[in-house]
Amino acid sequence: MINRLLATILATINALLAIAIILAGAPAGHAYAPSMGVGSVGGVAIGLVVGLFTAVMVCGLLAVLLDIRAELRELVVLTQRNQARVTTQSP
Repeated sequence: MINRLLATILATINALLAIAIILAGAPAGHAYAPSMGVGSVGGVAIGLVVGLFTAVMVCGLLAVLLDIRAELRELVVLTQRNQARVTTQSP
């Protein structure tokens, strides 16, 4: 029960962190736009793309692990149901 709560909290924090990383790319891109030789809009766009790739790399692995955990929990439940059904049907 506590593990489920902690996993849910971690998933929420992971999603918020990913959004924060993506959005932090915009002002960073705007700040570095002159050194990249692009306009401020181009810098924001580049910053958002870099932020997206960074969020995928940082938060993606954790998201995959949380998804695997959820799938394993579902597999356990289905296995238990199947085992109970087989046990009640055996002669």
